[in-house]
Amino acid sequence: MSQITFTIIFLAFLTAGFFAWYFSHKTREKERLMLIEKGIDLPQEDTGRRFSFRFPWLKIGLVVTGLSLGLFIGNMLQELEMFRHGIEPVMMFLFGGIGMIIAHFADRNPK
Repeated sequence: MSQITFTIIFLAFLTAGFFAWYFSHKTREKERLMLIEKGIDLPQEDTGRRFSFRFPWLKIGLVVTGLSLGLFIGNMLQELEMFRHGIEPVMMFLFGGIGMIIAHFADRNPK
C-alpha cells in the first residue's frame, strides 16, 4: 500500500512541475505577443533576461513534512491495530492540510 502512495505523490509532484513550466511558457508567449502588438522591437535572444522567480521552498517543505508525518502516524496506528484499513491516506491528507495551513500563515507578511 505504501508503494502506491509514494507513486501517487511522485506523480502529483511531476504533474505540478509540468503545469508550472507550461504556464510560465504560455505567459512568456503572451507577453511577447503583446509587445509585438505595441510595436516594440524584440531582441532575437533572451540572453540578458533575468529570471526573477522565487520558489516557495518553505511552503513545499511544510506540506511535505505534514504529509510524511501523516503517513508515519497512520502507519503507526495501523501497526497498533487501532484501525484496520485505510487510515494512512486519511492521516496523510489531514496532516498535509495542516501543513498547508501552517505554510499559509508562515508566508504572510508581518504588519
